[in-house]
Amino acid sequence: MHERTDHTELDEALRRILTEPTHAARLLTEAAALLDENPFLVLTEHQYREAAGSAGNLVLAGLPFAVASGAATQATAAMPEIRGYLRETNGEYAMRLRSAARGL
Repeated sequence: MHERTDHTELDEALRRILTEPTHAARLLTEAAALLDENPFLVLTEHQYREAAGSAGNLVLAGLPFAVASGAATQATAAMPEIRGYLRETNGEYAMRLRSAARGL
């Protein structure tokens, strides 16, 4: 069977929903990118909060409050625990953030 070439707006919207990352996944990915700017530093609570806040400002800007709030809640729930006892670096945590984002 041949694929249709005259995609409707609904087809395009469905394709976008199924292929584009969620806002929550984009939050985690953006936070990971910010942490990767200094990948060899040992991750601190301050760096974690700064990266998460900056990612939120970048990704959620302009979204309706309910959408932004839902994405932030979902991203926060998916964020892995910081392993300070292992002296985890920004780069190591960024990899775990990207892995968590794939699950959203």
